[in-house]
Formats: sequence, structure tokens, C-alpha cells
Amino acid sequence: MVRKDGTRTRRRFIERTSVGILAGGVAGLAGCTSNEEGGSTDGSGSGGGGSGNSTSSGGNANSSGSGSGGGGGGPTLTLGGLFATSGPYSAIGVDQRDGVKVALRHLADEGIDLTVEETFLDTQLDPEEGLRRARELVERENVDVLIGIASSSVAAAVANYAKQTETPLMLTVATDEALTGENCNRFTFRANTHTYQNQKPNAEYAMENIGTTFATMGADYAWGRASVKAFVDVAEENGGEVVEQVWPALGANDYSSQIQKVANTDADFLLVRCSGADGVKSAKQIASFGLKDRMDVITNQTTVLAQGAGDACIDNYGGVPYHAVLSREETGNDENERFVETYREVGDGSDPSTYSCSSYMGARFLAKAVVEAGSTDSAEVVSALEGISYDGPKGTMEIRACDHQATNAIWSSQLVSPEGTEYDYPIPEIFLKHEDGSNSRPCEETGCSL
Repeated sequence: MVRKDGTRTRRRFIERTSVGILAGGVAGLAGCTSNEEGGSTDGSGSGGGGSGNSTSSGGNANSSGSGSGGGGGGPTLTLGGLFATSGPYSAIGVDQRDGVKVALRHLADEGIDLTVEETFLDTQLDPEEGLRRARELVERENVDVLIGIASSSVAAAVANYAKQTETPLMLTVATDEALTGENCNRFTFRANTHTYQNQKPNAEYAMENIGTTFATMGADYAWGRASVKAFVDVAEENGGEVVEQVWPALGANDYSSQIQKVANTDADFLLVRCSGADGVKSAKQIASFGLKDRMDVITNQTTVLAQGAGDACIDNYGGVPYHAVLSREETGNDENERFVETYREVGDGSDPSTYSCSSYMGARFLAKAVVEAGSTDSAEVVSALEGISYDGPKGTMEIRACDHQATNAIWSSQLVSPEGTEYDYPIPEIFLKHEDGSNSRPCEETGCSL
């Protein structure tokens, strides 16, 4: 593909700036896998169809396609995906990758006047490896934009690199609020919810409908503590009182001592911020202990938890950032039905997760921005992304110009038996929609200065 003069200028800039990034960009970063299904997950999945062929070999999951889209004289977008498709969190990376593949399939089906050439690489959920892969995509593959990343620590390293090389970066899973807060930069955007967006509606619903005294159980690492803090801050602003806090180790197998401490309180409910395999194990042990007979429980409302814990998570409350069950009644459109159908075709037949949806939306945002700009020039793409909106599987979402954070609706719900439905795992019964514009801090309170 013939590159524009502006791109060649950026490449020379890259050569000058990239040498010191590996030395300085990773230091001090704590691992944080994120979103509401973050953590260790089982199952790998395999994406077929879509645009390009996927192969996985060790730490290098590479997918290169001949392109998808219109080809009618419109721009060509070279897309670089960073997904953790190997290791303990491979299910997250596969969901992200397949969400992007669905976006590419839909772009082609819709005849959008855009050609997309994609290359996907594996970050292994490691900041240094993720940064190395980002450099490979930008400096060797000449990608125009980057998308993906599950870990907040990887995201921080790559965001710094994106800023220095002036490469637009669309995050789709990492939830550290600072990435679009005090550590924001002009070239980094985020399609998924961050910790505050997830927990503000959770806490507000709990204070009004479940109780005001509560205990917390958070996995003892960055995401668990940040997620608990976001909930507690909002709950206390609304009259809530924390009566106990326990911090099981990340990857713990025995939660009995923490559950006993919670049981010794008079809390109205327990907030659990353990995800992935930890969420499944803790949910099972909470149920077998009989704690749910004494108090209500708030957990993630995800397919990972529901499929892993089964009946043990029935009756658990929580916020839904996305779910395959969302209908026109919840979203205002029929896009989720289309998304779920195509996702099952592209992947292994499984349902999409919140990772899948946010990655789909990230790709749609990028594609729309390039089409509107009529160019892949980084400055023009950034300008087009600021304030852009798209009507997708969750309804209408917008990327705020002030902090580059997407607005996201959250649905308060309770997990119920799937009896009489097409699903074979507990599904959320929706109670209340928290509109997409209501879950973010005001722009002046984010700490972001672009």
C-alpha cells in the first residue's frame, strides 16, 4: 500500500523515539486484567470466518487478512490488534479478537467504502511483550491504528508508546480509570467501561433497593481494589456504610476464612469483586457456605461466572455492561440480535461477552472515524473520533471529546434460572437501565487534560 507523506514523517518520528520506550515505559506497572469478566478464565475458543486467517503458535497469535470492506475508492485502514490469545487469560483475547472479526464482517456486508487490512498479535498479558508487539505492528507492519489490550498495565505501556509515535489506540477491555483520566493522552481512546462506570450504577442501585450496610470481598490486586473503592466511594456518598472488608489473594482456592468474617457481620449484602476463575470459585463457596441465606450478594453478571458457577450464582445481583440476552427493549435497536448471530458464526458457536462487544464497538468507532475523515492520517482520525457516536449492540454509544472515554449504559439485574430460554446457564433479569451518559464523572472531574 502506498503510504502518505504524513505517514512517512510519523515513521521517522517513530525511529527517533522508540529506542527508550522499553526501558522506561514498563517500570513500576502492576498487572490488572479488567472489565467485568476480568481475571483468569477457562476456555479458549477459536475464531473461524471473518476477515483474515487466525493461527496461534506459542506466544505469537497472528492474523493477517487480504482486507475487507468496500474497495470502491475509499481509504484503506491497516488495523493492528493486540490480544492476549495465549496463557491463562486466553479466553479474553479470543473474545476481543472475534469481536473485531464480527465488525469486519459487518463492514463488508454493509458495503462500507473502506478496505481494512488487519494483523493480530498476542500480548501474553505482559507489559513488555505487549509493548514489543505494539512496536512490531507500528514499525514493521505499518499499521495506522491499534486496538485491543486486556491488561491495564499493558495498556499503560502501549498508551505511552502510542502518544510518542502519534498512533491512535483504541482500548477495549482495560478498565483502569486513569487511562482516560489523569493519564489520558491525545491518541488513546477507550470503548469499554472503566471501574467507576461499572460501579457507580451498581452502588446506586444497591443503596436504593438492597440495603445500606455492606461487606466487600475484593481480589487483592489492582483491579479488585480499584473496583471495590469505586463502589465504596459512591455507596458512602449515598448513605452506605462498610462493615467489613476482606481481600483474598488473586488466584485463591479457599475463601472460607473471608466468608466467615463476612458472616459474622450484620451486613445487608456482600459486594464481591473477584473475576474470572476467582469469581467462579468464590461464588460456589459463598453458596455452599449458606451465606446467601443471611444476606444478598452482588457479583459480576457475566457469562464466565454464570457458566462456571451455574446454580450457585442464581439470585446474585449486579450490573450488566453487556449480555447476549439484551433485546430491543433494553437497547432501543435490533443490533444485538445481529451481533450475537454473526458472533456465533465467526467463533466456536459460543455467546459473545462484554469483551466481544466492546472490541466490536472499538472497531466500528475506528472504521467510522476513518470513513468520515476520508483518511488514515493520525491527526484526522483523532479529530474524527472525538465526539463520534455509533448505534451498536448496547444501543447508542459516544466517545467523549474531553477524555476519549466511551459512554456506556449499565443494566442492574439479578441472575435467574435459564429454564424456558435458549440458554443453558443463568442469565440476567434486567431491572433498570442506567443510561449511557449517566455513569461517567463530569469532564472537569476526570483529571484528564488533552
